[in-house]
Amino acid sequence: MLGATPKQIDRELRSFSRAAKVLSSYRPRLIETHPKKWISIHNGKVRATAKSFRGLIAQLKKRGLRPNDTIIRYIDASDRLMIF
Repeated sequence: MLGATPKQIDRELRSFSRAAKVLSSYRPRLIETHPKKWISIHNGKVRATAKSFRGLIAQLKKRGLRPNDTIIRYIDASDRLMIF
């Protein structure tokens, strides 16, 4: 983000890192608990789930979270990778 302070950048990178760890470490659990759903992870926690991408975005906005500040992924048992 242009114009961000070093502290803001550090906070955002740490949040992204926690979210990425959730995706990699808990993938089997996510497949089990959220099969064939879109999920959004922010600060290391699943913040929203939905069957459609639009539904997920609507939930995030309702919760006051910007989609660009989260990791969004479709959870499927196949190795197909969709990260936004």
